[in-house]
Amino acid sequence: MFLTSTAATEAAIDIKSIKEFMDGFDPAALLPDIGSIVGKVQLVCTIAILAAPIIMLLMGLAYLLFAPREANYYFGYRTAFGMGSVSAWRHTQKVAGLIFGGLGLLLTILMLMICITFSGREAMDMVWLAVKCLLWEGALGLIAIFSINSVAMYTYDYNGNKRRKSKKKKA
Repeated sequence: MFLTSTAATEAAIDIKSIKEFMDGFDPAALLPDIGSIVGKVQLVCTIAILAAPIIMLLMGLAYLLFAPREANYYFGYRTAFGMGSVSAWRHTQKVAGLIFGGLGLLLTILMLMICITFSGREAMDMVWLAVKCLLWEGALGLIAIFSINSVAMYTYDYNGNKRRKSKKKKA
């Protein structure tokens, strides 16, 4: 169609036929509608920032309601100080459930309020706001993990015995 043969071994490009073909071609017609793209960006950003808080909330409820009675290596919040005894295990599960559940509930409410504001924003503004939210969620998740481990370490020793508060000597 575009190639014409001038000799048995040589092929030449027919510029006129290419120009006729390209006259009716609109490259913008290949692009999707911008409204559908923004809607998909909004959906992806909403799912991205709501996934972690909902998972945190579910983990908190699981630690509170479905934690095994004794320490194991399959389910539950495992830390060296929380696995030493049954009482340390139960206390650690309760603390993990309260912290993760509370943080998950708080973040879910906050992120839902942020998702409501997505409809009036540009696509790149939504993406950057979602990135900021994900960074905050990650930082708060790390603080929650550090808090749970600190409470377990402060309350129990490595063998699972409750720590005794030292009495101050009178001078």
